[in-house]
Amino acid sequence: MPKPDSLIERLFHYEETNPTHEAIVTPAITLSYAQLSALVRLQVLKFYDAGIPQNSIIGIKCTDDAQHLVLCLAATYMGATSFTIPAHETESMQQAIINRCGATHVVDDHHAVDLISANSPVKSALEAQPVARLLFSTSGTTGEAKLVVHQDNDLVAQAHRHVNSAQERFLCLASMQHNFAKRHRLYCVAMGATNIFVDVGQESLVAQCLILKVNVMHVSAFQAQELLAAPDISKLSHIRLKLGGSHVPLSLRQQLRDTITHNLQAGYGTTETGAIGFTDPEDANAGESVGQPLPGIEIRTVSPQGTPQGSGEHGELIVRCEGMFRGYFNRPDLTETRIKDGWFHTGDIGYLDQQHRIFLCGRSDDMFLFNSINIFPQDIESQMCQHPNVSDAALLPKASSVHGNIPVALVVFANKDKTDLLTLEKFIKNRVGIRAPRQITVVNKIPRNASGKIARSAAIKLLTRSNKIRSSIIHAIGEEASDYLKPSLIEAFENNDKDIDLNKLELDSLARMELLIALETDFDTVITPQEFSQFRSLGDIVSRVLSPPTENELNQESFPLDVDSNPVVTESSNMPHVVKLFRRIFRFCPTVAHLNKALTTLEDRLTPLEVSYLRESHLGGQLIPSAVAKKFHAAMTLWLQDLSRMMLDSGKQTPEPFSFHRINPNVTHFIGPGSSTDKILLVCFSERGGRRLMMPNAVLLQHTDSRCYDLLIIAEPISEGYMHGVPGLGNNMTEVSQWIARLDLINNYSSIRTMGCSAGGYAAVVAGYILGAEIAVCIGGRFHAERYLLKNLDKFYSTWRSVLNGHCSRVLLIYPTDNRRDSKYARFIARLTGGSLVGIEFSNDQVGHYILRRLVERGELAPYLADTIFAGEDNELITAHRANVIMSFPDIQIRNYG
Repeated sequence: MPKPDSLIERLFHYEETNPTHEAIVTPAITLSYAQLSALVRLQVLKFYDAGIPQNSIIGIKCTDDAQHLVLCLAATYMGATSFTIPAHETESMQQAIINRCGATHVVDDHHAVDLISANSPVKSALEAQPVARLLFSTSGTTGEAKLVVHQDNDLVAQAHRHVNSAQERFLCLASMQHNFAKRHRLYCVAMGATNIFVDVGQESLVAQCLILKVNVMHVSAFQAQELLAAPDISKLSHIRLKLGGSHVPLSLRQQLRDTITHNLQAGYGTTETGAIGFTDPEDANAGESVGQPLPGIEIRTVSPQGTPQGSGEHGELIVRCEGMFRGYFNRPDLTETRIKDGWFHTGDIGYLDQQHRIFLCGRSDDMFLFNSINIFPQDIESQMCQHPNVSDAALLPKASSVHGNIPVALVVFANKDKTDLLTLEKFIKNRVGIRAPRQITVVNKIPRNASGKIARSAAIKLLTRSNKIRSSIIHAIGEEASDYLKPSLIEAFENNDKDIDLNKLELDSLARMELLIALETDFDTVITPQEFSQFRSLGDIVSRVLSPPTENELNQESFPLDVDSNPVVTESSNMPHVVKLFRRIFRFCPTVAHLNKALTTLEDRLTPLEVSYLRESHLGGQLIPSAVAKKFHAAMTLWLQDLSRMMLDSGKQTPEPFSFHRINPNVTHFIGPGSSTDKILLVCFSERGGRRLMMPNAVLLQHTDSRCYDLLIIAEPISEGYMHGVPGLGNNMTEVSQWIARLDLINNYSSIRTMGCSAGGYAAVVAGYILGAEIAVCIGGRFHAERYLLKNLDKFYSTWRSVLNGHCSRVLLIYPTDNRRDSKYARFIARLTGGSLVGIEFSNDQVGHYILRRLVERGELAPYLADTIFAGEDNELITAHRANVIMSFPDIQIRNYG
């Protein structure tokens, strides 16, 4: 009986003819084709329950590969159009993909059925739709990637060129979030083969391959280099190793044969056609070819005028075969230029030898002229990689008014010992002659896209701007660099040989602002303080400046937070004080960096009501003069939008009516309406060097019921940390807590609660006992690095003395489950205090040390606060004495973009 042509009908065919054959195998679970079919039907029903109809356009953002495959098959079953949203991309990039594909729905891990439910008896969800579309992004190297449209039966027609039989147990090291890996996984289903998924978190890839009986593995050139370093890799000599995605130099192929397996195949294919050629492992003369055309493939080389070329003559490769793509999504003009008379014009330059082997020389749009000589970069790069200490290379054009384009190169050395560049230049010139690069720059990494191909536009930018940016950064931080770093390290950073950890510099806020000002004035790159806080090294800053600027979709009408008094600012005399203050401050902001510094400082003292005053004034055009540069208006709009969004995550539309009172340069009292005798005082300890709890104070205030709580925020603005106390309050945490206890306002409150994050977490526990708090919440407290033994002993001893001499009814020690130092601190302090251990985890993301920051980013601060610092004393979390509880924050909402 012939096999069906559609992907889903193929799946059901295998369910009937070979139901027990393994379809999906992971270290944790094995699914037969009968079970996979049942899962797909369950997934379709779940889509319907979520309100996702047939013929939807579904974006799949799923990090679990097996579940991703089920989601894709279910979308195909429904006749939907589906595409991938890579979770590793930035949110703005993900949103751009969603908008470009016109998604009606986005689904992720939480919408996938549990693989364990495969045993549920589900025979039919609905009648399978005859046609489904899948959108695959091409690996563009010089411009925007194109969206290739395939129907599911196209993939079925291509599958036999990738998967030889149902006996293949196929492993692709790339995630399903990469389109070429996704296509291969679907090919396996189309051929009734077995998809193997390994656990990348486990140490031994080889052991997993042996246990799961992998016999075919598909990798990119970069992944192949990583395989060479894997322990016991020679134990995989039985597998068939397939190479694709980007050019694989002959030297790397030989290393793979010698180290792993002789059954090696280098391949060539396109997203539009699927596989075109694979080398024969027994062909000793294959050289750097990608083999002969596969069965069913017609291939030619043609000149720019379309004339067929002879054997050995360079030209564009054109292909005709079954299963070709249906066109480029929403690009009929481009489709017409690439498909002519049934032939797909690949844009790849190459030639065919007398045995009809395919040799690739590069992309037609990568070729450039050097004194009328055609330069095909891939040819030169291949020769450069023959050098024993060159692991990667990129040949690029440098514009010249005399010579057209001068060839220059980026190289990555395989070993730390750098090869002399003159020796390398001689090596290359001996191989390629006049086409050799005239300048070689050593870098740590060549920019590549998801398929491993050189991103040439990014590489050119890297070449031209990297050195200038590095020099500008070193100049901007000035004395900070020379005080903390050796001249040799500074020189190495400027030469792109080494990176510098920002922690080593210990930049204060003014030094950070000077750096941001330099980047703005020298490179017109605006970096917000929030962005800067995410950087870990100076290299991160270089990468940020080199990357294209993010386009923020600023909508000055979207501030839905209501204001009871609705302050419409019309005359200067009626302006609220905070508006007048900002207008005065803005006069001294010549750059956006100055403005962002001012806004960050303002955040420490602003109340929710004052934020609303600033917002209304900005919308009315009375906050920033209209004549100033647009980037100032954009920065202000973005700041207000972010602040308003974080405040709206509280679920409240009306600002909480707190007022601001400065008690001391380090102590701020935020007071709500009503008598303090009927309220609870929250004593909050900020992180090291901060005046907030990892968020603008207005955000925390908006999440607080001002009728029930007032806040006392203790700032720690210097770098020594809480182990030395807070200047002006005391020399250690015991003295600081006693200073707070002596404040007249303390005795006015019915009870006290303390909360601190990071370094302030330790302070919250000590103060909790000295102040007699009913609840003390320590968020992400930690010991210092192990080399600071005396500091850690002092912190432990101070806590022990506070417990011995004071009283605190409940202690919650909150730690991220993925951070060893934080969890270790929580367990030690729990033994002293009898406190509850409360681990924090995000089901689809890591938390890290900065718990509150992550909760704010995800809009999940409100439920966290409700179960901790704002919880009643009968709350399950509070009463779980010394229990190791896990607070999980899954993202379970289906986002409808229709």
